[in-house]
Amino acid sequence: MTKKIKIGFIGSGWSRIAQAPAFSMMEDVELVAVASPTELHRQKFMKMFGIEKGFADWRDMLQCDLDLVCVTTPTWLHREMVNGVLQCGKSVLCEKPFALNFADAADMVDVAASAPGFALIDHQLRFHPAVRCMKQMIDGGEIGKVYEVRAVVNLATRNRPDMPWSWWCDAEKGGGALGAIGSHLIDLNRFLIGEISQVSCNLGISIPSRPDKSGKACRVTSDDHFAMMMKFGPSSVALGNSSLMHVTTVGAYTWFSFEVVGSLKTIRLDGAGRLWEVANDEAQVGRSLIDAPRWKQVEPMLSWDELVLQEKIRQSSLAVHGIFAVGFAFLAHRIVKALKNKEKRLDHAAGFPDGLMIQKVMQAARKSHKLQRWVKI
Repeated sequence: MTKKIKIGFIGSGWSRIAQAPAFSMMEDVELVAVASPTELHRQKFMKMFGIEKGFADWRDMLQCDLDLVCVTTPTWLHREMVNGVLQCGKSVLCEKPFALNFADAADMVDVAASAPGFALIDHQLRFHPAVRCMKQMIDGGEIGKVYEVRAVVNLATRNRPDMPWSWWCDAEKGGGALGAIGSHLIDLNRFLIGEISQVSCNLGISIPSRPDKSGKACRVTSDDHFAMMMKFGPSSVALGNSSLMHVTTVGAYTWFSFEVVGSLKTIRLDGAGRLWEVANDEAQVGRSLIDAPRWKQVEPMLSWDELVLQEKIRQSSLAVHGIFAVGFAFLAHRIVKALKNKEKRLDHAAGFPDGLMIQKVMQAARKSHKLQRWVKI
């Protein structure tokens, strides 16, 4: 009889949308328990996924026989929870932003270093087939010398002023667009191109207050949009070149574009998870601003088991949630395979040392905003 990989969840938000649906598609996986202080959310989660064990206190859940615990709670709670899971000898997958600050991140790295299980961060885009294909094209020299990276993320998730105040509005609890979206983009830059040496950042708050549960206006201290420029360092394939990103959560529409510009080709990941390419020699010479780029779609190569997974994703709720949910399914597939094979590491996954470096970049970004100048990492 094949041993089932047993999984528990601390938090019932993002895990209900992406993590539990993804793991429930895997063979030889059992969703064992969920911990959430809100009984209504906890019971709903248990009913949706046929989970028998539910706990108000996450510490009680750690008494269960679990191979992996997914921590998807607000950022300010990560350190205690993640360290508690690791110290119980269980593998952990921590939601981003990884930590509240650099000190918390460093402590979590230290605890993970002596723990027997995996210690991973949910930077799932690394496992999306389109991103893996991008990396192959960059590393193989197919796009030529990397000139720059450009990312634009436009979200309408927080564009209504009457949306209630929550921890996401509180900078001291880890809220804000830089942590929520910027951490993903920083990781994508590091994964595809390499380490970052300098940062220049401007953080903005378009909606300065939001109502609490009683309707009272509460001050927003976290950024709801930001613009950032980064320069790549020696441990990269684009030394001295720039990465630009603009992110807003208060837009009127949704748009995601991540482009890597090379001397031979430009490649682009869109919000539907499609990969596009356009060759430099196909552009018309001149100054015309109406020459539409001749984008061609690139189809990533998948192994047989991933083709099966891809078909399952298309028939699931994950497909409508875009690249982050789909990317998580591919990460979950790889995690389960590693746990079944008793592997000691997970190649290409974002580990806690990656989280520490991302925290360092975000710390420099906030310092840059405060000082209004470039800051070295």
